[in-house]
Amino acid sequence: MINTFEFQKVKTSKLPSVWCEDGALEELEKFLQSNWEQRGIFYSDKKVSSRQQFIDFDRRDGFKTQNYIGTITFRGEQLNIFPKIYKEDEADYNASELVIQDLIYDLIMWLGYCDKFHFPFVTMKGEMDNTETFLELLITVYVHYVKAAVNRQLFFRYEEVEEIGSMPKGKISFNDYAIRRYPAGQWNKLQYTYSNFVFDNLLNRIIKCTCRMLDGITTQINNRRIIHNILMKLGDVADVNCMPYDCDAVHLNALQANYSIILSMSKMFLLNKVSSQSMGVSETFCFLFPAELLFEGFISGFMRKAFSDRVKLSTQTRDLFLTELVVDGEVVGNRFQLKEDIVIQADDVIIVLDTKYKEIDRLDKIKEDSGRLGITDADMKQMAVYANRRGAKRMYLLYPLYRNTMPDKTEVVFNIIDGRGDAAVKIPLQILQVPFAFGDDVEKTKKLLYDILGKIVRHNKDYLSQ
Repeated sequence: MINTFEFQKVKTSKLPSVWCEDGALEELEKFLQSNWEQRGIFYSDKKVSSRQQFIDFDRRDGFKTQNYIGTITFRGEQLNIFPKIYKEDEADYNASELVIQDLIYDLIMWLGYCDKFHFPFVTMKGEMDNTETFLELLITVYVHYVKAAVNRQLFFRYEEVEEIGSMPKGKISFNDYAIRRYPAGQWNKLQYTYSNFVFDNLLNRIIKCTCRMLDGITTQINNRRIIHNILMKLGDVADVNCMPYDCDAVHLNALQANYSIILSMSKMFLLNKVSSQSMGVSETFCFLFPAELLFEGFISGFMRKAFSDRVKLSTQTRDLFLTELVVDGEVVGNRFQLKEDIVIQADDVIIVLDTKYKEIDRLDKIKEDSGRLGITDADMKQMAVYANRRGAKRMYLLYPLYRNTMPDKTEVVFNIIDGRGDAAVKIPLQILQVPFAFGDDVEKTKKLLYDILGKIVRHNKDYLSQ
């Protein structure tokens, strides 16, 4: 097992021996490519690249991880990619002592608040407290989805049935009769097709096949119990060895949306099984998430849950554009849409927050360095545009703290200058570091996060308008 961080090079000498065999890394990259193409099952990272971005293999000696955290199991060996906030400090690159269960627990907590991912963690969290591997976590998610779906309503669908007989129904194939039946002396036999409302359909066969596969993988007794119950309810469904491409033949309507993610996850499990060739899915598996999307979604979800009853809070707002397009004197529409992470309206005051999953210098070092803290020009200009277009009175850039560290007490504010001369207005942009990883004391971390974010939204006109 190898532990590493985001954006860290892993040398060939540190890789398991089976990964160093001829063609192994090429096979691993192909496997990751298959998972990259299926990542839309869980999230949309807005990346348009058709080539997988999980790991950079264009290295002479080994490869380099990217901004995706989680685990890759390949040929029975495991690579765990931890968030950079798990470092002791910026210069720390030793991940050997990290424990994968800590990351699994944090992931469950993050997804519990985040609505950017297709997971039912809020209702299932108690079931996953004892989950020890990412694969087991994913199995738990899947079997609970299937359990809820079959308990709500068993899936029936109309399927085309083709038969040959003397009492046809549906659509008759006259070509078949003229070419095959009549010349063969079967004058009273007709080939016909009709639609039948059946329980033994392709989707249920896919689910049954996937559940049987997972039954041989899961180590959790409760998962096995749920799987056995599902298999009993699908007893009248044929046992078929389904393949990933079978999932593409199933088409669901809007009323069957609850089965959509089940179908997608079934395809992912079947795809991992096929990609591993002779090895089972437990020996080859990929489970990765974009860290910046987790941070953004977690902070937004936490604030929505904690403060939406006090202030008007909206996330991922898209109601403003930067420009208006004019062609030959005619306005043809707006272009360059703005998308603020969080917009808060308290009384008549507008506050804009933007999350940045980046490492910055300690706030108490503001006078020792260039006075920029490592904040990029692009991020600062972006906030200036938000201030101008939104008419915000106060703004915040939120950065993650390293795990098990406390925020600096130094208050750092950049005044964005809007306008010129005496007409210029100063809009305060405060830099805040907030806890993201829960560390050793979950309740303490939650309280700290609540206190920091609570200062932003509290009903204090003097504070908000200063």
